[in-house]
Amino acid sequence: MFHVFFNSKSPKVPANNKKYNEAIAYRNTTQQKYLEDLKSKKLSVDEYYTLTKTLINTSKKQIKSINKELGEINKEHSFRGRNSFHFWIFVFGLVTALFFFSCKSLKDDISRGSTFKFQLVSLSGILVSGFWAIHLLFLTQKDFSQNKYLGLIFVCAILFSAFTYFLVKYYTYKDQIIYKQLSFIERIKKIYFAELAFRARYAERVGEAYKSEKTVRDCIDEFQDDLKQVTSNI
Repeated sequence: MFHVFFNSKSPKVPANNKKYNEAIAYRNTTQQKYLEDLKSKKLSVDEYYTLTKTLINTSKKQIKSINKELGEINKEHSFRGRNSFHFWIFVFGLVTALFFFSCKSLKDDISRGSTFKFQLVSLSGILVSGFWAIHLLFLTQKDFSQNKYLGLIFVCAILFSAFTYFLVKYYTYKDQIIYKQLSFIERIKKIYFAELAFRARYAERVGEAYKSEKTVRDCIDEFQDDLKQVTSNI
Protein backbone atom coordinates (compact mmCIF):
# COMPACT_ATOMS: atom_id res chain seq x y z
CA MET A 1 0.00 0.00 0.00
CA PHE A 2 3.03 2.31 0.09
CA HIS A 3 2.38 3.14 -3.57
CA VAL A 4 -0.43 5.51 -2.53
CA PHE A 5 2.18 7.97 -1.23
CA PHE A 6 3.67 8.41 -4.70
CA ASN A 7 2.22 9.99 -7.83
CA SER A 8 1.28 7.74 -10.71
CA LYS A 9 1.99 10.62 -13.11
CA SER A 10 4.41 13.52 -13.06
CA PRO A 11 3.02 16.82 -11.71
CA LYS A 12 4.18 18.34 -15.00
CA VAL A 13 1.71 16.28 -17.06
CA PRO A 14 -1.38 18.51 -16.49
CA ALA A 15 0.51 21.57 -17.78
CA ASN A 16 1.60 19.63 -20.83
CA ASN A 17 -1.96 18.41 -21.44
CA LYS A 18 -3.22 21.98 -21.18
CA LYS A 19 -0.64 23.10 -23.72
CA TYR A 20 -1.71 20.29 -26.06
CA ASN A 21 -5.41 21.10 -25.74
CA GLU A 22 -4.75 24.79 -26.37
CA ALA A 23 -2.75 23.96 -29.50
CA ILE A 24 -5.54 21.74 -30.86
CA ALA A 25 -8.20 24.34 -30.00
CA TYR A 26 -6.20 27.11 -31.71
CA ARG A 27 -5.78 25.00 -34.85
CA ASN A 28 -9.48 24.12 -35.04
CA THR A 29 -10.64 27.68 -34.32
CA THR A 30 -8.27 29.19 -36.89
CA GLN A 31 -9.23 26.63 -39.51
CA GLN A 32 -12.92 27.37 -38.90
CA LYS A 33 -12.21 31.10 -39.28
CA TYR A 34 -10.49 30.47 -42.63
CA LEU A 35 -13.55 28.54 -43.77
CA GLU A 36 -15.85 31.39 -42.80
CA ASP A 37 -13.58 33.91 -44.57
CA LEU A 38 -13.59 31.69 -47.64
CA LYS A 39 -17.40 31.47 -47.53
CA SER A 40 -17.74 35.24 -47.16
CA LYS A 41 -15.18 35.61 -49.99
CA LYS A 42 -12.70 37.47 -47.79
CA LEU A 43 -10.23 34.82 -48.90
CA SER A 44 -9.73 33.33 -52.31
CA VAL A 45 -9.40 29.58 -52.78
CA ASP A 46 -5.66 29.86 -53.29
CA GLU A 47 -5.23 32.03 -50.18
CA TYR A 48 -7.35 29.61 -48.15
CA TYR A 49 -5.27 26.65 -49.38
CA THR A 50 -1.98 28.39 -48.55
CA LEU A 51 -3.09 29.55 -45.09
CA THR A 52 -4.60 26.15 -44.20
CA LYS A 53 -1.52 24.26 -45.35
CA THR A 54 0.72 26.56 -43.33
CA LEU A 55 -1.56 26.19 -40.30
CA ILE A 56 -1.53 22.39 -40.50
CA ASN A 57 2.26 22.18 -40.88
CA THR A 58 2.79 24.59 -38.00
CA SER A 59 0.28 22.67 -35.86
CA LYS A 60 2.03 19.35 -36.58
CA LYS A 61 5.39 20.75 -35.52
CA GLN A 62 3.88 22.26 -32.38
CA ILE A 63 2.08 19.06 -31.39
CA LYS A 64 5.20 17.01 -32.13
CA SER A 65 7.17 19.31 -29.83
CA ILE A 66 4.54 19.02 -27.09
CA ASN A 67 4.48 15.20 -27.38
CA LYS A 68 8.28 15.11 -27.25
CA GLU A 69 8.14 17.20 -24.08
CA LEU A 70 5.59 14.74 -22.64
CA GLY A 71 7.90 11.83 -23.46
CA GLU A 72 10.76 13.53 -21.61
CA ILE A 73 8.48 14.21 -18.63
CA ASN A 74 7.36 10.55 -18.53
CA LYS A 75 10.94 9.35 -18.88
CA GLU A 76 12.01 11.59 -16.01
CA HIS A 77 9.16 10.25 -13.87
CA SER A 78 9.77 6.59 -14.77
CA PHE A 79 11.55 4.10 -12.50
CA ARG A 80 13.61 1.12 -13.71
CA GLY A 81 11.85 1.01 -17.05
CA ARG A 82 8.34 1.32 -15.55
CA ASN A 83 5.95 4.25 -15.84
CA SER A 84 6.51 5.39 -12.26
CA PHE A 85 7.76 4.37 -8.85
CA HIS A 86 4.06 4.29 -7.89
CA PHE A 87 3.44 1.47 -10.37
CA TRP A 88 6.73 -0.32 -9.59
CA ILE A 89 6.19 -0.52 -5.84
CA PHE A 90 2.53 -1.54 -6.34
CA VAL A 91 3.52 -4.53 -8.48
CA PHE A 92 6.44 -5.31 -6.15
CA GLY A 93 3.98 -5.48 -3.24
CA LEU A 94 1.72 -7.91 -5.10
CA VAL A 95 4.65 -10.10 -6.10
CA THR A 96 6.04 -10.11 -2.55
CA ALA A 97 2.65 -11.00 -1.07
CA LEU A 98 2.18 -13.86 -3.55
CA PHE A 99 5.67 -15.18 -2.82
CA PHE A 100 5.17 -15.01 0.97
CA PHE A 101 1.81 -16.79 0.99
CA SER A 102 3.04 -19.39 -1.54
CA CYS A 103 6.02 -20.18 0.72
CA LYS A 104 3.71 -20.34 3.75
CA SER A 105 1.36 -22.66 1.88
CA LEU A 106 4.28 -24.85 0.78
CA LYS A 107 5.58 -25.05 4.34
CA ASP A 108 2.14 -26.11 5.60
CA ASP A 109 1.84 -28.72 2.83
CA ILE A 110 5.20 -30.25 3.70
CA SER A 111 4.43 -30.14 7.43
CA ARG A 112 1.18 -32.06 6.85
CA GLY A 113 2.99 -34.62 4.72
CA SER A 114 1.01 -33.78 1.59
CA THR A 115 1.98 -35.37 -1.71
CA PHE A 116 3.89 -33.42 -4.36
CA LYS A 117 0.77 -32.76 -6.43
CA PHE A 118 -0.61 -30.67 -3.55
CA GLN A 119 2.74 -28.96 -3.09
CA LEU A 120 2.78 -28.18 -6.83
CA VAL A 121 0.04 -25.56 -6.36
CA SER A 122 2.19 -23.66 -3.87
CA LEU A 123 5.25 -24.19 -6.04
CA SER A 124 3.38 -22.69 -9.01
CA GLY A 125 2.73 -19.56 -6.94
CA ILE A 126 6.46 -19.33 -6.16
CA LEU A 127 7.26 -19.79 -9.86
CA VAL A 128 4.87 -17.02 -10.94
CA SER A 129 6.03 -14.60 -8.23
CA GLY A 130 9.66 -15.40 -9.03
CA PHE A 131 9.08 -14.73 -12.73
CA TRP A 132 7.52 -11.32 -12.11
CA ALA A 133 10.06 -10.42 -9.43
CA ILE A 134 12.93 -11.04 -11.86
CA HIS A 135 11.02 -9.23 -14.61
CA LEU A 136 10.37 -6.26 -12.32
CA LEU A 137 13.88 -5.99 -10.88
CA PHE A 138 16.10 -6.74 -13.85
CA LEU A 139 14.17 -6.23 -17.10
CA THR A 140 14.88 -2.52 -17.59
CA GLN A 141 16.17 -2.56 -21.16
CA LYS A 142 15.37 -4.31 -24.44
CA ASP A 143 18.70 -5.18 -26.03
CA PHE A 144 17.50 -8.58 -27.30
CA SER A 145 14.25 -9.98 -28.64
CA GLN A 146 11.31 -10.33 -26.28
CA ASN A 147 11.25 -14.14 -26.64
CA LYS A 148 14.87 -14.41 -25.48
CA TYR A 149 14.15 -12.25 -22.44
CA LEU A 150 11.03 -14.22 -21.52
CA GLY A 151 12.82 -17.53 -21.99
CA LEU A 152 15.75 -16.45 -19.83
CA ILE A 153 13.47 -15.09 -17.12
CA PHE A 154 11.41 -18.30 -17.16
CA VAL A 155 14.53 -20.46 -16.75
CA CYS A 156 15.74 -18.22 -13.89
CA ALA A 157 12.29 -18.42 -12.29
CA ILE A 158 12.40 -22.24 -12.42
CA LEU A 159 15.83 -22.27 -10.76
CA PHE A 160 14.59 -19.74 -8.19
CA SER A 161 11.51 -21.88 -7.47
CA ALA A 162 13.57 -25.07 -7.12
CA PHE A 163 15.96 -23.34 -4.71
CA THR A 164 13.07 -21.94 -2.66
CA TYR A 165 11.31 -25.33 -2.61
CA PHE A 166 14.31 -27.23 -1.22
CA LEU A 167 15.12 -24.37 1.17
CA VAL A 168 11.57 -24.38 2.60
CA LYS A 169 11.61 -28.16 2.67
CA TYR A 170 14.93 -28.22 4.55
CA TYR A 171 13.86 -25.72 7.20
CA THR A 172 10.43 -27.34 7.51
CA TYR A 173 12.00 -30.72 8.26
CA LYS A 174 14.43 -29.02 10.60
CA ASP A 175 11.55 -27.39 12.45
CA GLN A 176 9.73 -30.73 12.62
CA ILE A 177 12.77 -32.35 14.23
CA ILE A 178 12.93 -29.56 16.82
CA TYR A 179 9.20 -29.83 17.52
CA LYS A 180 9.46 -33.62 17.89
CA GLN A 181 12.34 -33.24 20.34
CA LEU A 182 10.43 -30.66 22.37
CA SER A 183 7.36 -32.90 22.30
CA PHE A 184 9.51 -35.83 23.50
CA ILE A 185 10.88 -33.75 26.39
CA GLU A 186 7.29 -32.84 27.29
CA ARG A 187 6.31 -36.54 27.29
CA ILE A 188 9.27 -37.37 29.52
CA LYS A 189 8.07 -34.78 32.01
CA LYS A 190 4.34 -35.53 31.95
CA ILE A 191 4.27 -39.28 31.23
CA TYR A 192 7.44 -41.27 31.80
CA PHE A 193 8.93 -39.33 34.71
CA ALA A 194 5.52 -38.80 36.34
CA GLU A 195 4.68 -42.52 36.18
CA LEU A 196 8.04 -43.71 37.49
CA ALA A 197 8.02 -41.03 40.21
CA PHE A 198 4.53 -42.16 41.29
CA ARG A 199 5.64 -45.79 41.47
CA ALA A 200 8.75 -44.87 43.47
CA ARG A 201 6.81 -42.75 45.97
CA TYR A 202 4.16 -45.44 46.31
CA ALA A 203 6.78 -48.10 47.06
CA GLU A 204 8.47 -45.73 49.52
CA ARG A 205 5.27 -45.07 51.46
CA VAL A 206 3.59 -48.45 51.31
CA GLY A 207 6.67 -50.60 51.33
CA GLU A 208 5.69 -52.66 48.30
CA ALA A 209 5.54 -52.20 44.53
CA TYR A 210 2.51 -50.57 42.93
CA LYS A 211 0.31 -53.26 41.43
CA SER A 212 -0.57 -52.58 37.81
CA GLU A 213 -0.88 -54.44 34.51
CA LYS A 214 2.08 -52.40 33.25
CA THR A 215 5.38 -53.14 34.95
CA VAL A 216 8.37 -50.84 35.38
CA ARG A 217 10.05 -52.82 32.62
CA ASP A 218 7.13 -51.99 30.32
CA CYS A 219 7.46 -48.28 31.13
CA ILE A 220 11.20 -48.38 30.37
CA ASP A 221 10.57 -50.22 27.08
CA GLU A 222 7.99 -47.59 26.05
CA PHE A 223 10.46 -44.84 26.81
CA GLN A 224 13.22 -46.59 24.84
CA ASP A 225 10.93 -47.11 21.83
CA ASP A 226 9.83 -43.46 21.91
CA LEU A 227 13.44 -42.29 22.21
CA LYS A 228 14.51 -44.53 19.32
CA GLN A 229 11.74 -43.17 17.10
CA VAL A 230 12.65 -39.54 17.85
CA THR A 231 16.40 -39.99 17.36
CA SER A 232 15.94 -41.98 14.13
CA ASN A 233 14.77 -38.81 12.31
CA ILE A 234 17.74 -36.70 13.33
